[in-house]
Amino acid sequence: MTVLHVNTYVRTAEFVIALAPNERGKGHATEAARLTLDWAFHMAALRMVWLKVLEPNRAGVAAYEKAGFRPSGRLRKSGYRLGQPVDELLMDALPEDFSGPSAVIAALGG
Repeated sequence: MTVLHVNTYVRTAEFVIALAPNERGKGHATEAARLTLDWAFHMAALRMVWLKVLEPNRAGVAAYEKAGFRPSGRLRKSGYRLGQPVDELLMDALPEDFSGPSAVIAALGG
């Protein structure tokens, strides 16, 4: 499941994803993120979408990069993993970074 927390005043959104542990490593996160960005940029006309990911989550970072997100910053020791403070990486995507035709519009017959 993906969620966009949209700020309607500036047309940006925070991206959040929940993926069942037994579904990890199957490409679902990349596909869900890609389709969410597609909708955000082609249907909702957002200017930017961003997310935070724990630095040790290398698989998550790789999935988000495949979907079109790019590294944009770091929040030092702002998260926890296994009881230890870890950095959170900030990533963002812009419409111009999201190449190709819209799969969402195509699915709607447009």
